[in-house]
Amino acid sequence: MSETAFDFIVVGGGTAGCALASRLHALLPDTSIALIERGPDERSHPYVVNPQAAPLLAQTDLVVDYKTTPQPQFDNRQVTNFAGRLLSGSSAANYGAWIRAPAADYDLWAEQAGHSRWSYKRLLPYMRRTEHHFDSDGDREQHGFDGPIHTTSGRAYPLRDTIHDAFIQNGFHENADLNAGSLHGFAPWVENWNDGSRQHSAKVFDLSGIHLITKIGVSRIILNEHQAATGVELLDGRSLTASREVIVSCGAHKTPQLLMLSGIGPEDELKKHGIPQRVDSPTVGRNHFDHLSLHQAWKLRYPERGLAMGSPAFNDPEYAKGFPVEWIGTYPVPEQVLAAASQQDAISLNSSSSPKPPPGFIFNRASIGLLVAYAPLNLGGAYDIPLDGSHISSGALLYQPTSRGRITLASGDPADEPIVDPQYYTTSIDNELLRSGVRRVAELMQTPAAKEMVEGETPPKGLPVLGSDASDEDIDARIKGYSEVWHHSAGTAAMGKDIQSSVVDAELQVHGVKGLRVVDASVFPSPISATPQATVYAIAEVAAELIAQSP
Repeated sequence: MSETAFDFIVVGGGTAGCALASRLHALLPDTSIALIERGPDERSHPYVVNPQAAPLLAQTDLVVDYKTTPQPQFDNRQVTNFAGRLLSGSSAANYGAWIRAPAADYDLWAEQAGHSRWSYKRLLPYMRRTEHHFDSDGDREQHGFDGPIHTTSGRAYPLRDTIHDAFIQNGFHENADLNAGSLHGFAPWVENWNDGSRQHSAKVFDLSGIHLITKIGVSRIILNEHQAATGVELLDGRSLTASREVIVSCGAHKTPQLLMLSGIGPEDELKKHGIPQRVDSPTVGRNHFDHLSLHQAWKLRYPERGLAMGSPAFNDPEYAKGFPVEWIGTYPVPEQVLAAASQQDAISLNSSSSPKPPPGFIFNRASIGLLVAYAPLNLGGAYDIPLDGSHISSGALLYQPTSRGRITLASGDPADEPIVDPQYYTTSIDNELLRSGVRRVAELMQTPAAKEMVEGETPPKGLPVLGSDASDEDIDARIKGYSEVWHHSAGTAAMGKDIQSSVVDAELQVHGVKGLRVVDASVFPSPISATPQATVYAIAEVAAELIAQSP
């Protein structure tokens, strides 16, 4: 095999890149495939293997923080944006949640991309292909049982019945399977740990036969005079050629950066950094979104019973085999609330009494997710809560944000990280959605079931407790100082029907360039009410088939 000439080059050995390279090699075993990852190969690193070591991994150089620009709506606070910088990417650093989006989310994608392959019905076989479902008696129409990624659910913690009953008393209906096309209600939490061990992309997908290049990044994609991708240039100056395709899988932060460094992007941004424009693609780096959340700490009445992480009595070995969560609730915010908010955002294009929702947004979506963790996690800011078993935490998660940010270049130097300006929480709709989630959490904790075990909220010093009747101003103040994201950045090289409104087409081909595709979360045209990894794997599965079938 040549060290410099290949049939295919995959740039980015992350969640999607490893899966794509493996599946493409299986479909086209006689072709040569190079997989380039700027981080190291740490498949057996103890922090990677252990699911509870994710916070420790974030303190190493295997995870990069694309810290945002100062956000005016958050008093110029900069928000952490983590992503994996190692082989397997963020699948080697995340918390392992395995959640598909509702069918409505994918059906909207199909509409936005202009092709039914992105509908729930058409994507479902690819989701099944990746999955080894935990329940052998599960629905075989919805789930796969022979895929490389094992899922797990049902680990029983001491507060299992308490939180279950609290959701019921708060008006949620029980949803037996959150991965069957609908998230409404509350359902058992599902993860992709296998007996307490992480199943990251490079571990579960066979990379034998792939030419793996690690510890070096790519400075640009090489385009010929016919606007075709013919290879890549590495940071050390070497060039590699691809006779068939270059596939970019660098993630929602780095993929748009690489495209722009290669001359594919908005004219003003490229001109600012002296980069000759090859393709005028105005939306590269635009449409950035993530899942903003507010987590709160709740003091337990009986910490001596071993109800939460940090207590000496919280010591069942099963507890260490995943994230300390058992249930997740999801619900739509009432249409009338969102209709009023959309009017405030001046989104309506006519004067009718039924304002149009913003692009990519429909009413009755699974717009808010709620969970309770048996540890004080993701609290943000200067919270001072000890990990001693005295507190649990809640999370209100904004699944369907309408705020959009952008990724731009810090310079024309590929060694510099991109600039991330996400503009979280800047629409009236987002304000109403997350406020609703915070109030619903308070209602959940005020149910008889929860009150039996939970004394109340422990707010940050100097701030009031947020009850179900909390004012907008008090909720916004807390969000301003303490909200975090779930590190689910997406949308910055979105699918769509034309180059003016999107970066790639329904086959993931970059508009205006031959032989170049994007395969990662940056192609999401709109947010999904789910953690992204199950969807990213499905996109990689689809892409492998599209590429293999391409002439």
